[in-house]
Amino acid sequence: MQDVKSNRNRVTRREWLKIGGAAGAVALLPACSRSEPEGRAQARRAGPPRQAPRNVILCVSDGMSSAVPSMAEPLAQLAMQRGTAWHKLMSDPKAAHGLLATASLNSMVTDSAAASSAWGSGSRVNNGTLNTLPDGTALTPIAALLQEAGKRVGLVTTDEICGGTPAGFAAQQPSRGDYDRIATQYLGRVDVLMGGGRDAFDPLARKDRRDLLNEFQTEGYAYCHTRGDVLAKPGADRLLGLFQPRKLPYSIDHREDKALRDHVPTLAEMTRAALASLQLGDRGFFLMVEAARVDHAAHHNDIAAMLWDQIAFDDAAAAALAFAADRDDTLVILTSDHGNANPGLNGMGPGYADSTACFERLLGFNASFGRIRDTLRRRADGAGDLVDATRSTISEFTGIDLPRDDAVLVGNAVVHGQFFDTLNRQHHNWNGVLGQVLGNHTGVQFTGVSHTNDHVLLSAAGPGAQDFAGLRHHTDVFPLLTGYAGVQHTNPTAETAAAAV
Repeated sequence: MQDVKSNRNRVTRREWLKIGGAAGAVALLPACSRSEPEGRAQARRAGPPRQAPRNVILCVSDGMSSAVPSMAEPLAQLAMQRGTAWHKLMSDPKAAHGLLATASLNSMVTDSAAASSAWGSGSRVNNGTLNTLPDGTALTPIAALLQEAGKRVGLVTTDEICGGTPAGFAAQQPSRGDYDRIATQYLGRVDVLMGGGRDAFDPLARKDRRDLLNEFQTEGYAYCHTRGDVLAKPGADRLLGLFQPRKLPYSIDHREDKALRDHVPTLAEMTRAALASLQLGDRGFFLMVEAARVDHAAHHNDIAAMLWDQIAFDDAAAAALAFAADRDDTLVILTSDHGNANPGLNGMGPGYADSTACFERLLGFNASFGRIRDTLRRRADGAGDLVDATRSTISEFTGIDLPRDDAVLVGNAVVHGQFFDTLNRQHHNWNGVLGQVLGNHTGVQFTGVSHTNDHVLLSAAGPGAQDFAGLRHHTDVFPLLTGYAGVQHTNPTAETAAAAV
């Protein structure tokens, strides 16, 4: 932004933000505008009436940069001798494909709360807020509008259920971190809630000691807190599933821990349970399914954890597509809210001949970086040599034999918080060091440890799929979803709210 400001023809901050949002409109699609272009409206009136989807399933791989599904496909092939549902959908001539621009109101780089709020209200908001404009104006979230139209609403996530992405569809808060208040806004507004974050409902963990667990059950929600509960209660009219006090575990750790597998359902299992409940309504439903830990792994530069959670997301998307396959009334959308750290498989070795072998080393990874960190720190408390402890820990959890020089770097970063000099300050942290060192063996490296502003991939199948072809902004999704439900509602934007003063 400084380069733009230094130009002779200065661009104001408001103009700069408009440029970020208008990028998708340049030379590609009039569909990037927030309202439907007149030409398209005329075409609709002239042609045969199109069927609007009765049900919409929005599958969100949070923090998924564009290279992530292209790496998840070969990993699934290598590890399970099968491909991914998204890769197959990309080859389906009936499906539509596009991109979403992601800029928030106050930044070219969005956070999850602002991105979800753009979907959930049709208006841009500042990062860190949920459906709330800078002047305090509360926007009506889509869950409330759909409920008024008789639709049922479900939110499923591997994050805390009050996290930024699910909350953007149903809550209005100046701060995305106010989980206690967000949880109260779900009551009666959302029919199915499944994920982590039990602390926001538990009277022993809430600051106000309010017993939301009891209140939800009094209102008719079936409460699930184990995987067994989920499998035993198919088709409950309303569901509240909370399986951990905070976030659900990474899939790579879930796969390796029988206790976790027995207690915590997979994202696909939660998705199927949500669909069994939501389809009981007679006017259709909206379901959002989020693979949140793809984003968390990206922040850690943890490529193995990221790709296994992407595969878990793909399994959930496959469940959604299977549900829709025998129906003509269900739209399924696969996308992300923003990129994160932009991982990529580099060319390795002479003529890049070693890239495949490097990537295949990911098959030896069996723990998330968080588990590696915690284990190494425990072992470092003993009297043993830090380098030896580092090498044995990395070998145990990744199958990689680190050279001693690399083990010194990793051990000092993870245990002592001491980092080697790097020109990329984004990697000046323990996970950045670990990611770079292991990336020299896997071939996968990251640009940083934070969100990025690149457009995100989108694929859609079912009635209405073509509405999502081409380049759009997150805010363009809201009028489509409300339009399918027959809802006529326009939330104010920051510009219209300011003009009304």
